[in-house]
Amino acid sequence: MQGTLLVFDRLPELAFLLPWVNYACTAFVIYRAAWARVTGFYILFWISVAILIPKSAALILFIWGGRKYTQLARKKREVNAVAKKLTSDSEIRGNQFTVLGDEDGKMMLETLLREIRLAQKRIHIETYILKADAIGREIISALAQRAKAGVEVRLLLDGVGSLGTPQFLCQPLIKAGGEVATFNPILPMQGKGSANWRNHRKIALFDGQTAVIGGQNISLNYLGYKPSNRRYRDCSFLIDGPAAGALERVFIADWCQATHREPKEFLEILRHQPQHSGETEIKIISSGPDCVGDPLWEAYIKLIEDAEKSITIMTPYFVPDRTLFRLLLSAAQKNIKVKIMLPRRSDHLLLDFARRWYLRKLKEAGAKILFYKSGVLHAKLFLVDDETAIVGSANLDMRSLFFNYEIAACVNHLKSLNNISDFITSIERECSPYSEDIYRKSRTWKGQALEAASKLVAPLL
Repeated sequence: MQGTLLVFDRLPELAFLLPWVNYACTAFVIYRAAWARVTGFYILFWISVAILIPKSAALILFIWGGRKYTQLARKKREVNAVAKKLTSDSEIRGNQFTVLGDEDGKMMLETLLREIRLAQKRIHIETYILKADAIGREIISALAQRAKAGVEVRLLLDGVGSLGTPQFLCQPLIKAGGEVATFNPILPMQGKGSANWRNHRKIALFDGQTAVIGGQNISLNYLGYKPSNRRYRDCSFLIDGPAAGALERVFIADWCQATHREPKEFLEILRHQPQHSGETEIKIISSGPDCVGDPLWEAYIKLIEDAEKSITIMTPYFVPDRTLFRLLLSAAQKNIKVKIMLPRRSDHLLLDFARRWYLRKLKEAGAKILFYKSGVLHAKLFLVDDETAIVGSANLDMRSLFFNYEIAACVNHLKSLNNISDFITSIERECSPYSEDIYRKSRTWKGQALEAASKLVAPLL
């Protein structure tokens, strides 16, 4: 007690340290913001916050900041090293690839339910959002039935995307012997690394042979049997073949991170070699805080640099980093056909404001900007020269490129690319060009102020 009183008595003498604490907090914030390598606006935003509230800014960035976790990167390399010893080098060849892109999400729902029923050994699913609606309950019920039949079922949910998912929803699956884990939970903070790192991947794996990836979460907003004006226009991709093995390694790495399990516990799964079932070449790209570098961003950069004829991008949000944007701008100026397809209004108002400057500059450079009129376009596609496509879970914004755990497939096969082109054509029929009315409104002082403010906070959204 006396020691405590002595400390309080000396507080006035220690007051001279407070400015130095503020200086240290400001320096920490600037270092973390600069190390993130996102944009100059991002750094400027955090410098301003650090000057005004240094201690609070340092605390926020300590909990939410940063981009990479070297320990996780080492763990992921361990999984990949084990898997590489057990599998062949031809994992990208011999796949069958199908686009699940109908308007109502019925194809994706029926595919999921069919593959769940057919699975004999194991089912691995990770998703950003699982809702306790009719679709969520139906999927959980189907998974519980397979778990009762002796199939290994593992379900991984993101700690933020599925934050509102009630615990009772997954109880039938758990009681049936299935496993459910939460990735990087924030309440309480039990995850590894920053709470800002979200698992945005959507992966469904069946017996290590068949996989589904894409943008569709498990809820009525994405999947259904009947049309709904609340449903997002989206697509997913069914992959059968060796690429499913690469996707399963990603899942095992995520599962080990969420459950603190060791990769060596899953040697039998990592040892599995899926059978060839088609002719499509597919390279799986995993991107996130547990990766060395930014593989998805680097893949986009290379594709744009190598483009000769056309670049088509479909994304719900368009807030690229400076390097990516300048390459797209340069491509449009060189008469490469750059086409950007977005929703007329997305479900993120601030990101809609933030995209305006980029879209205006690209339009001035000769790019074609198309707005989907019938609702929220949520599909993610990147097609170059009709020869290479990247599909998966990532939006073309800084959160997906630099902060989230994302998954993508790079596809090189004429028939598969024709299916992707058909989907793009079906969306284009429901689009209208960038209107001159919006173009003028963006140039008002109010519009420019909203654009600038939105660009500042875009990396945080």
